[in-house]
Amino acid sequence: MKKKILVASFFVVLALISTITLWLYEGKLFVGRASTIQQDFSPDNSYVFVAPLRATANNQEQIRVTVFVLNNRGLGVPGKKISLSTAPHLAIQTVQGLTDTYGKAVFDISSDQKGEYFLNVNVVSKILPQQVHLSFY
Repeated sequence: MKKKILVASFFVVLALISTITLWLYEGKLFVGRASTIQQDFSPDNSYVFVAPLRATANNQEQIRVTVFVLNNRGLGVPGKKISLSTAPHLAIQTVQGLTDTYGKAVFDISSDQKGEYFLNVNVVSKILPQQVHLSFY
């Protein structure tokens, strides 16, 4: 009988220690992800999404360009001013030109002329290596 109580007590203590350890570990991860200690960004670690890849050249359809500015640890860098280089016949609307807590900035682009366009992404006067490729038909 004492042996069963001892074994049950052992498992209760083990479960309690596991729960506390997991709770502390998750709390530490959450704080680490939300931390903005390093404000420098990595041009090589940042990236650009374009969707859709093609749109009709009627000044109505838009292509959304989403830029993610990340540091060398892959965390978003907030508060960075983003701009796109311009090209003739493109209307660039800045939806969110300053990066948010995830390092995200958003632009909508339309055109009245058919063609392919390549734009540079400027982050605080540094150009990202990845260009924006837009196609209007």
